[in-house]
Amino acid sequence: MKKIYLDNAATTKPDPEVTDAMLPYFKNDFGNASSIHGFGKSAKVLLEDTRDILAEFLGVSSKEIVFTGSGTEADNHALKGFAFRHFGSGKDHIISSSVEHSAVIDTLNYLEKRFHFKITYLKPDRYGRISADQLLSNLTPSVFLVSLMHSNNETGVINDIKGISGSLQGKDIAVHTDMVQSLGKIKFDLKDLGADLASFSAHKIYGPKGIGALYIKNGTALDKFIHGGKQERDIRGGTESIPLIAGFKKAVELLKRKSDEDIATYNSLKDRLNSGLKKNFGDGVIFNSDNENCLPNIVNISFDKNKFTFDEEMLLIQLDLKGIAVSGGSACTAGTLKPSYVLKEIGLDERTAMGSLRISFGRTNTADEIDFLMDALKDILKQK
Repeated sequence: MKKIYLDNAATTKPDPEVTDAMLPYFKNDFGNASSIHGFGKSAKVLLEDTRDILAEFLGVSSKEIVFTGSGTEADNHALKGFAFRHFGSGKDHIISSSVEHSAVIDTLNYLEKRFHFKITYLKPDRYGRISADQLLSNLTPSVFLVSLMHSNNETGVINDIKGISGSLQGKDIAVHTDMVQSLGKIKFDLKDLGADLASFSAHKIYGPKGIGALYIKNGTALDKFIHGGKQERDIRGGTESIPLIAGFKKAVELLKRKSDEDIATYNSLKDRLNSGLKKNFGDGVIFNSDNENCLPNIVNISFDKNKFTFDEEMLLIQLDLKGIAVSGGSACTAGTLKPSYVLKEIGLDERTAMGSLRISFGRTNTADEIDFLMDALKDILKQK
């Protein structure tokens, strides 16, 4: 049976060049980057070369990049590290949004329950965005950190982090932004965005799972998150995973070569999908994200139950039986048969949110695959 993977926001297939780049560091180049002999020096060179290449691609300094075990760890380190640095300082208020990734929301809930930080979750507009004006109207003298995602992992909508960061200039408030979905999908200069902390992950850009990165703007002080050795300039203890970092390096090198082509592919597929949905389902399709300031590789839709007959709890399974892999929301909250909290926060009722589809394109998806998906949806959805 034909297999079509359209869940690239959950994870991407590692590029063959990535897996090839990793193999030597599983075999002969197995040294510890902290060792002073030749094996260690070889690993150290790879480690620092990767840091340089990622920093250059992001538009920041190499010393501002710390490698982590995942995007989730990067979020945890940013939030806990900055919060613990301010613990007992008199500033105890963090502002975020109700549609953040669970890596942010769960971490903030932990800080609130165990350490009594005050957390304000801003409610987004219909498409999931938070405005600078909305943020400013919720500031208090005790706010020391704002955490707002750059792009949403379920709807793909993009927040104006540059405008938000600019609105906080001179207020002694740091900005953290989760950019896991943004890397490789749109062009940006991280320094220009004005954020103090930003999280990234390799497995969203055709790299390996188990490796991420945290940008820490020069002068931004964090408590250490993982204690142990003096690795990563004594910011994150633990022997660096050189094979995974080698994969991250190759993934970024491929982005430098292919990102323009990738983005053009995403835009073309998105246009084809959107036009097909409108043609075949008319006003019975509900677009849960707009085309303004939105990632080109994510389309989130629901269908009007008043116009089509289908089982919202079986929709994903029916597509899977046809060989099509899509998502009903974030992969980190999948498997629960609960409607997406992100879609409920932007105003969808429970049934509509339960029947949502997140379709996310990758580098190798084709127009024929979009047409195959459209035919499958026409077969599953029965018009009333």
